[in-house]
Amino acid sequence: MLAFASPDASGGVVRLTRWADRAWYWAYLVSPSDGLVVVRDHELAPPRRGGPLLVRGDGLWAELIEETADEHWSVGLEAFGVRLGDPLDAERGERGDRLPVGLDVGWETGHGPFGRVDGEVAVGATRHRVAATGRFEHRVGDEPWSAPSRRVFWQRDPATGHTACDDAVHLEVNGAGLPTRVEVGSVRLGVAAVAIVPVPRRFVLALVGGDAGWGWLAWCPAESPGAGPG
Repeated sequence: MLAFASPDASGGVVRLTRWADRAWYWAYLVSPSDGLVVVRDHELAPPRRGGPLLVRGDGLWAELIEETADEHWSVGLEAFGVRLGDPLDAERGERGDRLPVGLDVGWETGHGPFGRVDGEVAVGATRHRVAATGRFEHRVGDEPWSAPSRRVFWQRDPATGHTACDDAVHLEVNGAGLPTRVEVGSVRLGVAAVAIVPVPRRFVLALVGGDAGWGWLAWCPAESPGAGPG
Protein backbone atom coordinates (compact mmCIF):
# COMPACT_ATOMS: atom_id res chain seq x y z
CA MET A 1 0.00 0.00 0.00
CA LEU A 2 1.16 3.54 -0.83
CA ALA A 3 -0.37 6.55 0.90
CA PHE A 4 0.82 10.09 0.14
CA ALA A 5 -0.23 13.63 1.00
CA SER A 6 0.73 17.25 0.31
CA PRO A 7 0.10 20.48 2.24
CA ASP A 8 -2.19 21.66 -0.60
CA ALA A 9 -4.78 19.09 0.64
CA SER A 10 -4.12 16.63 -2.17
CA GLY A 11 -3.05 13.03 -1.87
CA GLY A 12 -3.88 9.42 -2.53
CA VAL A 13 -4.05 5.87 -1.27
CA VAL A 14 -3.21 2.93 -3.55
CA ARG A 15 -3.62 -0.62 -2.32
CA LEU A 16 -3.24 -4.01 -4.01
CA THR A 17 -4.47 -6.98 -1.97
CA ARG A 18 -3.68 -10.46 -3.27
CA TRP A 19 -5.83 -13.43 -2.30
CA ALA A 20 -5.35 -17.04 -3.42
CA ASP A 21 -7.94 -16.79 -6.20
CA ARG A 22 -8.42 -13.08 -6.80
CA ALA A 23 -7.01 -9.61 -6.17
CA TRP A 24 -8.45 -6.33 -4.97
CA TYR A 25 -7.22 -2.98 -6.23
CA TRP A 26 -8.00 0.43 -4.70
CA ALA A 27 -6.93 3.92 -5.72
CA TYR A 28 -8.44 6.84 -3.80
CA LEU A 29 -7.17 10.17 -5.15
CA VAL A 30 -8.05 13.55 -3.66
CA SER A 31 -7.35 17.15 -4.70
CA PRO A 32 -9.11 20.49 -4.19
CA SER A 33 -9.78 20.78 -7.94
CA ASP A 34 -10.85 17.19 -8.69
CA GLY A 35 -12.49 16.20 -5.41
CA LEU A 36 -12.55 12.49 -4.57
CA VAL A 37 -11.87 10.09 -7.45
CA VAL A 38 -12.09 6.33 -6.92
CA VAL A 39 -10.75 3.35 -8.86
CA ARG A 40 -11.81 0.07 -7.24
CA ASP A 41 -12.05 -3.51 -8.51
CA HIS A 42 -12.57 -6.60 -6.32
CA GLU A 43 -12.77 -9.11 -9.18
CA LEU A 44 -9.25 -9.15 -10.60
CA ALA A 45 -7.05 -12.14 -11.35
CA PRO A 46 -4.21 -12.17 -8.81
CA PRO A 47 -0.62 -11.46 -9.86
CA ARG A 48 1.42 -14.59 -10.47
CA ARG A 49 3.49 -15.79 -7.52
CA GLY A 50 7.04 -14.67 -8.07
CA GLY A 51 5.99 -12.42 -10.95
CA PRO A 52 5.43 -8.65 -11.17
CA LEU A 53 2.71 -7.05 -9.05
CA LEU A 54 0.57 -6.40 -12.11
CA VAL A 55 -3.22 -6.57 -12.42
CA ARG A 56 -5.53 -6.02 -15.37
CA GLY A 57 -9.29 -5.73 -15.53
CA ASP A 58 -12.11 -4.09 -17.43
CA GLY A 59 -10.80 -0.57 -17.96
CA LEU A 60 -7.92 -1.05 -15.49
CA TRP A 61 -4.18 -1.65 -15.67
CA ALA A 62 -2.05 -1.24 -12.54
CA GLU A 63 1.47 -2.19 -11.53
CA LEU A 64 3.75 -1.84 -8.51
CA ILE A 65 7.48 -2.33 -9.11
CA GLU A 66 10.14 -2.65 -6.43
CA GLU A 67 13.00 -0.81 -8.09
CA THR A 68 15.36 -1.05 -5.09
CA ALA A 69 14.60 -3.36 -2.18
CA ASP A 70 13.03 -1.45 0.75
CA GLU A 71 14.06 1.87 -0.80
CA HIS A 72 12.30 2.65 -4.08
CA TRP A 73 8.93 1.60 -5.56
CA SER A 74 7.23 2.73 -8.76
CA VAL A 75 3.43 2.80 -8.93
CA GLY A 76 1.54 3.02 -12.22
CA LEU A 77 -2.17 3.11 -13.04
CA GLU A 78 -4.27 3.54 -16.18
CA ALA A 79 -7.98 3.12 -15.55
CA PHE A 80 -11.46 4.58 -15.54
CA GLY A 81 -12.54 5.93 -12.19
CA VAL A 82 -15.55 7.59 -10.63
CA ARG A 83 -15.72 11.03 -9.06
CA LEU A 84 -17.92 10.90 -5.96
CA GLY A 85 -19.66 14.08 -4.84
CA ASP A 86 -20.41 12.67 -1.38
CA PRO A 87 -18.39 10.05 0.56
CA LEU A 88 -21.65 8.26 1.37
CA ASP A 89 -22.13 7.61 -2.38
CA ALA A 90 -19.67 4.74 -1.86
CA GLU A 91 -22.46 2.96 0.02
CA ARG A 92 -25.02 3.82 -2.66
CA GLY A 93 -23.46 1.96 -5.55
CA GLU A 94 -20.47 4.28 -6.19
CA ARG A 95 -22.42 6.30 -8.72
CA GLY A 96 -20.72 9.40 -10.05
CA ASP A 97 -18.92 10.95 -13.00
CA ARG A 98 -16.88 8.34 -14.90
CA LEU A 99 -13.55 9.61 -16.19
CA PRO A 100 -10.06 8.37 -17.11
CA VAL A 101 -7.45 8.27 -14.35
CA GLY A 102 -3.70 7.91 -14.59
CA LEU A 103 -1.01 7.66 -11.94
CA ASP A 104 2.76 7.51 -12.45
CA VAL A 105 4.67 8.07 -9.21
CA GLY A 106 7.75 6.85 -7.43
CA TRP A 107 8.28 6.42 -3.69
CA GLU A 108 11.73 6.64 -2.10
CA THR A 109 12.39 5.98 1.55
CA GLY A 110 13.39 8.74 3.92
CA HIS A 111 13.28 7.14 7.37
CA GLY A 112 11.84 3.64 7.69
CA PRO A 113 8.56 3.43 5.76
CA PHE A 114 8.33 7.22 5.42
CA GLY A 115 9.63 8.90 2.30
CA ARG A 116 9.04 11.12 -0.69
CA VAL A 117 6.59 10.61 -3.54
CA ASP A 118 7.12 12.32 -6.90
CA GLY A 119 5.43 11.97 -10.26
CA GLU A 120 2.14 12.80 -11.92
CA VAL A 121 -1.57 12.12 -11.57
CA ALA A 122 -4.08 12.62 -14.39
CA VAL A 123 -7.82 12.98 -13.86
CA GLY A 124 -9.89 13.51 -16.97
CA ALA A 125 -8.11 16.07 -19.13
CA THR A 126 -6.11 17.58 -16.24
CA ARG A 127 -2.67 16.59 -15.05
CA HIS A 128 -1.14 17.43 -11.69
CA ARG A 129 2.43 17.19 -10.50
CA VAL A 130 2.85 15.12 -7.33
CA ALA A 131 5.45 16.31 -4.82
CA ALA A 132 4.38 14.75 -1.56
CA THR A 133 5.44 12.80 1.48
CA GLY A 134 4.31 9.21 1.70
CA ARG A 135 4.36 5.87 3.43
CA PHE A 136 4.78 2.52 1.70
CA GLU A 137 3.89 -0.86 3.21
CA HIS A 138 4.40 -4.29 1.68
CA ARG A 139 3.12 -6.88 4.12
CA VAL A 140 0.94 -9.90 4.76
CA GLY A 141 -1.78 -9.69 7.38
CA ASP A 142 -5.45 -9.64 8.25
CA GLU A 143 -8.02 -7.46 6.57
CA PRO A 144 -7.87 -3.92 8.00
CA TRP A 145 -11.61 -4.02 8.75
CA SER A 146 -11.52 -7.33 10.68
CA ALA A 147 -11.55 -5.55 14.06
CA PRO A 148 -12.42 -2.03 15.29
CA SER A 149 -9.32 0.13 14.95
CA ARG A 150 -8.02 3.57 14.11
CA ARG A 151 -4.62 4.41 12.74
CA VAL A 152 -3.14 7.67 11.52
CA PHE A 153 0.23 8.65 10.09
CA TRP A 154 1.44 12.10 9.14
CA GLN A 155 4.64 13.82 8.02
CA ARG A 156 6.09 17.28 7.73
CA ASP A 157 8.92 16.24 5.44
CA PRO A 158 10.14 13.17 3.52
CA ALA A 159 12.63 12.18 6.20
CA THR A 160 10.55 11.69 9.33
CA GLY A 161 6.99 10.76 10.14
CA HIS A 162 4.68 9.95 13.01
CA THR A 163 2.17 7.16 13.56
CA ALA A 164 -0.43 6.48 16.22
CA CYS A 165 -2.96 3.68 16.62
CA ASP A 166 -6.18 2.74 18.37
CA ASP A 167 -6.79 4.44 21.76
CA ALA A 168 -4.04 7.00 21.13
CA VAL A 169 -6.15 8.43 18.29
CA HIS A 170 -9.23 10.48 19.24
CA LEU A 171 -11.81 11.39 16.62
CA GLU A 172 -14.64 13.85 16.27
CA VAL A 173 -17.38 12.65 13.93
CA ASN A 174 -20.38 14.20 12.20
CA GLY A 175 -23.98 13.01 12.05
CA ALA A 176 -23.12 10.46 9.34
CA GLY A 177 -20.45 8.93 11.57
CA LEU A 178 -17.54 10.28 9.50
CA PRO A 179 -14.46 11.92 11.05
CA THR A 180 -14.17 15.71 11.11
CA ARG A 181 -11.09 16.12 13.31
CA VAL A 182 -8.25 13.93 14.59
CA GLU A 183 -6.32 14.39 17.83
CA VAL A 184 -3.22 12.54 18.97
CA GLY A 185 -2.14 13.95 22.30
CA SER A 186 -1.49 17.64 21.69
CA VAL A 187 -1.45 17.21 17.89
CA ARG A 188 -4.61 18.24 16.06
CA LEU A 189 -5.21 17.33 12.43
CA GLY A 190 -8.10 18.62 10.36
CA VAL A 191 -9.91 16.40 7.87
CA ALA A 192 -9.61 17.57 4.26
CA ALA A 193 -11.40 14.64 2.59
CA VAL A 194 -13.10 11.39 3.51
CA ALA A 195 -13.59 8.16 1.54
CA ILE A 196 -15.57 5.06 2.46
CA VAL A 197 -14.40 1.73 1.07
CA PRO A 198 -17.38 -0.63 0.49
CA VAL A 199 -16.11 -3.79 2.15
CA PRO A 200 -17.94 -6.16 4.54
CA ARG A 201 -17.85 -3.48 7.26
CA ARG A 202 -17.40 0.26 6.87
CA PHE A 203 -13.76 1.15 6.32
CA VAL A 204 -12.91 4.85 6.29
CA LEU A 205 -9.94 6.64 4.77
CA ALA A 206 -9.41 10.33 5.52
CA LEU A 207 -6.83 12.81 4.27
CA VAL A 208 -5.78 14.74 7.38
CA GLY A 209 -3.40 17.59 8.04
CA GLY A 210 -2.40 20.76 9.78
CA ASP A 211 0.68 22.50 11.14
CA ALA A 212 2.08 19.15 12.30
CA GLY A 213 2.06 17.75 8.77
CA TRP A 214 -0.15 15.77 6.39
CA GLY A 215 -1.09 12.12 6.10
CA TRP A 216 -3.92 9.60 6.25
CA LEU A 217 -6.30 8.12 8.78
CA ALA A 218 -7.53 4.53 8.34
CA TRP A 219 -10.49 3.72 10.58
CA CYS A 220 -12.87 0.83 11.08
CA PRO A 221 -15.65 1.95 13.45
CA ALA A 222 -16.75 -0.43 16.19
CA GLU A 223 -20.36 -0.09 15.03
CA SER A 224 -20.76 0.31 11.31
CA PRO A 225 -23.70 0.74 8.92
CA GLY A 226 -21.42 -0.28 6.06
CA ALA A 227 -22.62 -1.92 2.88
CA GLY A 228 -22.19 -5.57 2.04
CA PRO A 229 -19.19 -7.00 0.20
CA GLY A 230 -18.12 -4.96 -2.81
